[in-house]
Amino acid sequence: MKKYDSWSWERISRHVLYWLLWAIFFVFVNIVTQPEFKLWQWAAFEGLVLPVKIVSSYTIAYGLMPRFLYRKHYWQFFSSAFLSVMVFGMLLYLVSSYVVNPYILDGTDPYPISKFVYKGLELVYIAALVLGIKFFQNYVYEQQRNQILAEQKVQAELKYLKNQMQPHFLFNTLNNIYGMVLSNDKSAADYIVKLSELLSYMLYDSDTKTIELSKEIEMLDSFIELERLRYHRKLDFSYSKGKLTPYLKIAPLLLIPFVENAFKHGPAKEEGASLITINVDTQNSILYFSVENSYSHQDNDPSIQSGIGLENIKKRLDILYPDRHTLNIEKDTTFKISLMIELDHS
Repeated sequence: MKKYDSWSWERISRHVLYWLLWAIFFVFVNIVTQPEFKLWQWAAFEGLVLPVKIVSSYTIAYGLMPRFLYRKHYWQFFSSAFLSVMVFGMLLYLVSSYVVNPYILDGTDPYPISKFVYKGLELVYIAALVLGIKFFQNYVYEQQRNQILAEQKVQAELKYLKNQMQPHFLFNTLNNIYGMVLSNDKSAADYIVKLSELLSYMLYDSDTKTIELSKEIEMLDSFIELERLRYHRKLDFSYSKGKLTPYLKIAPLLLIPFVENAFKHGPAKEEGASLITINVDTQNSILYFSVENSYSHQDNDPSIQSGIGLENIKKRLDILYPDRHTLNIEKDTTFKISLMIELDHS
């Protein structure tokens, strides 16, 4: 729902239409209940009393509501609203009794004082409808505003979590490539290309809600090759890829942190040969992904002991795929992560 901060022509036209419908309603009711008077008389009657009704309603809706009701000063609001109705009810009674009745409706005597109560009640239900509309508009606007803020918070959190890839990966990879260049290793150019593609994916291509699963796996391959470059002398590595279901979409940079975690706590910590096994497969729209790496119970790193290093990924999964994923972590002689996600088709 649109919130107006100024009185634009669109907003004014809506209010004019609203009060015009009220005037037509009252003229119709008066003609039906008192047919002895003509249409022009009841139209003139409404033309004279309508400004009082408008000012009364707007005083409460745009004056008293923001000042008292929105701030939860309920007694001040109801007491001031009651006083406002009494004042404008008396004004409406005076206009009806001493202007409309003698000059428009050809009456000779003023309205009886009981009419004052009736006019006050008339203002109550007119103002109540205005307040109801105003309150509903504010409620819907606040709901929309809270939803937007929640979405912005989620997007900010996702962006933060997505950017948590350890910077040591970049520095160490560049250092290894630098060593290859110094030793005239011809494969250095290939690794530079893989690194540039991965960085481009991380900085630009991943700036979207979802991406083709095949693209994510392609970047996962490049990431694995770059990590293997660092640990090839001490790594027992296995990577199995099944046939991927085409046109599946996945949140970008969702799988790479699992592999990074395996390298970080596998060959980076083990002095001897380290085991890493990665499996990727899909069945219809379900992605099955597992990573297993060597694990030592003597590892004192709190991130591996308590799972803190995986908390960011868990949060992303909870936000992006609520009730559509399962994540199992097993710690024994190896550290194994098994992930299943129900993905969307493009």
